[in-house]
Amino acid sequence: MTPSGAIQSPPQRRSQAYLAAAPLAVLLGASLLACGERPAPQWPADETLVIALEGSPRNLDPRLATDQSSQKVLQLAANGLVTKDPEGNLIPDLAESWEVLDEGRRYRFYLRDGVRFHDGRELTSEDVVWTFGTIVDGTVVSSKRAAFAVVERLEAVDPRTVDFVLSEPFGALLADLTPGTGIIPAGTTPEESNEAFIGTGPFRLVQRNPERLVLEAFDQAWQGRPKLDRVVLKEVPDATVRALELLKGSVQLVVNDLAADVVPQFRQSRYFQVVEKPGANYAYLGLNLEDPVLKDRRVRRAFAMSIDRQRLVDTLWSRLGTVGETMLPPGLWARHPDLPPIPHDPVGAAALLEEAGYPDPDGDGPEPRIRLTYKTSTNEPYLLQAQVIQAMAAEAGIGITVRSLEFATLYADVTRGSFQIFGMIRTGIIEPNIYRMILHSEAVPPRGQNRGKYNNPEFDRMIEEGARLTDPQARLPFYLKAQEIFAQDLPYISLYTRINYGVLPVTLQGYESYPSGELLSVRNMYWDRSALPTGP
Repeated sequence: MTPSGAIQSPPQRRSQAYLAAAPLAVLLGASLLACGERPAPQWPADETLVIALEGSPRNLDPRLATDQSSQKVLQLAANGLVTKDPEGNLIPDLAESWEVLDEGRRYRFYLRDGVRFHDGRELTSEDVVWTFGTIVDGTVVSSKRAAFAVVERLEAVDPRTVDFVLSEPFGALLADLTPGTGIIPAGTTPEESNEAFIGTGPFRLVQRNPERLVLEAFDQAWQGRPKLDRVVLKEVPDATVRALELLKGSVQLVVNDLAADVVPQFRQSRYFQVVEKPGANYAYLGLNLEDPVLKDRRVRRAFAMSIDRQRLVDTLWSRLGTVGETMLPPGLWARHPDLPPIPHDPVGAAALLEEAGYPDPDGDGPEPRIRLTYKTSTNEPYLLQAQVIQAMAAEAGIGITVRSLEFATLYADVTRGSFQIFGMIRTGIIEPNIYRMILHSEAVPPRGQNRGKYNNPEFDRMIEEGARLTDPQARLPFYLKAQEIFAQDLPYISLYTRINYGVLPVTLQGYESYPSGELLSVRNMYWDRSALPTGP
């Protein structure tokens, strides 16, 4: 019996079987070919911006928020001690400066004066101590704990100075102090923060329900009041509907959440602009390494060899991605430049499965050598990706059952390890110490995000040694070796690093692309209705 939401494996192997999945995307693209001929969308007449999200935010407490939608809210409503610029460099935010003391074992941050929370309270070092201290001491059980494994304690030196005291030097601390872990008022519980978030960001939360979240400009924002009066984050789960709402004008900004083949159609419309830039969002397949089949490295490699990743990017994703063997994005100082690419080789993959003890049960017949289940979201592009991979894998004798789930259900299954394979995007990769949080053997949930239970002592040692140093050139050899181990063990199958794109009206100004599609530039956005095209 087919499980609810499942799509059965194809009944036969065909070399071009995965092309059968293409018509859905082609039809969507064709339906938008005439978008340039449509009347002008009906955009807001006031200073409101509506942004479409694939799913609703799951948790607004920055100590617990890990999903993309919650992170986007925090980018608007919170500040970190540091933040990113559009190139991914770490720059001051609530901390106007910092210094490293005690031979790398103490980071001292000097807070800006006069910063206020949305409820009027003034920011002090006690708020910083509370936000991070409750992660470090376990008061709040957070998967972000692994990122702060070397933080022994926090100390409020004075109202404007706070110290992170470390057990050993740690060169990666700053990357985990961005708005994704924004500062909240001392004493705030996770329940309070999630129900009525209070931060210091340029927008404050005024309304939240399962379908939409409304933020208004914060008049006392330390960066200055934003130009927009109101930002609405609207859940639009279906990619086709997101595109249609853009055309209609009921949504005015979509970042990385359209069917890729639709993006060129918006480029051709005089009413829209498409802002593209290489990014730091990593698409991958997560694997359960405790699964009886997938625990064999030969099986994992065979599965990887069955996937034509370049064709996947060129066709389904309209070349909006770069295939690679590491999660670290192009341009990052720690990215390994010379990892041998995993070839697309269905015949070689079948031979590996044979070696691993999985013979072909019926020769040229339809029966697979192994059967696996792949969980993905109901989002059209990602469901289509799963179907394409399903058909590719069949050529190597791997039978895939695709289970499409609402994102909340998918995320819950992934978090508790209830999967064989899942497809997901990892965002915000600007620091190689991300490996500690998601693949260190001690970072299994709830202490971290090692959901596939990867365990390799040599890999652990490399990322631990790399994190102990502060000079990037001294850290580099350890991360190069870690990436080589990753490429051999394949706890994840790397698909591509995404090229970011934002689709918005030509009359909406100030948008800048950030490495992971962050909404940090929204505070500078504004409507310029004089830019509206005229004439036929």
